[in-house]
Amino acid sequence: MFSNLTFDEINSLNDTVKSEPYETYFGEMELSDAEREQRIRLAEQLENAFVGVLAYTFSMQQFDSVQWDDIRIRFENAYLVTLAGTIILNSQIQDYVRDFAQDVAESTREHEAYIYYYTKDRAMFMAENEANTSLNYRQYYDAIESGRTMKRWIDIRDRRERETHRMVGGTSIPIEDLFLVGTSLMAFPKDSTHGASGSEIVNCRCSIQYY
Repeated sequence: MFSNLTFDEINSLNDTVKSEPYETYFGEMELSDAEREQRIRLAEQLENAFVGVLAYTFSMQQFDSVQWDDIRIRFENAYLVTLAGTIILNSQIQDYVRDFAQDVAESTREHEAYIYYYTKDRAMFMAENEANTSLNYRQYYDAIESGRTMKRWIDIRDRRERETHRMVGGTSIPIEDLFLVGTSLMAFPKDSTHGASGSEIVNCRCSIQYY
């Protein structure tokens, strides 16, 4: 899913960029109250699901009996079960979740001696990012179904913002066209279906206006 760097490697590039309270993370985005509450609620549910898998992984690690393919499947199932009823689990979403689960399981295996990889902080960081990603997908398909024809990328102009996101901020294009973000093509913030680099996706707080 992520080019060159894994989810956790990107996160660890800056030790101050871990999880944030969900109200803060989503509160900075240009969302309606209903959209913000929905993202917070889904993040809380995903956090619970991810904490459960991380706790199981840690317990197995203590007995040196971790089956990493089983951990990948547990992450994938926990994610899909949490999403069910919130968004339509089409093939793109299922492929995305499968890639995410593989990435997280591999990253955990490669760093299994480091306690961070089993913590609530990591679960929260994943949860807030994935709640945002999943609902961005749903928002995009809902906008197409409702007959919207245009979209505008809305960035957050603060010191944490990527320069590549600042450059595309305010740009309007037809709804099914792709934004060029750095060297990555994206239909909307956090979209990875066109091979976008993880460095343009992880912890992105941009949003989209459809009209």
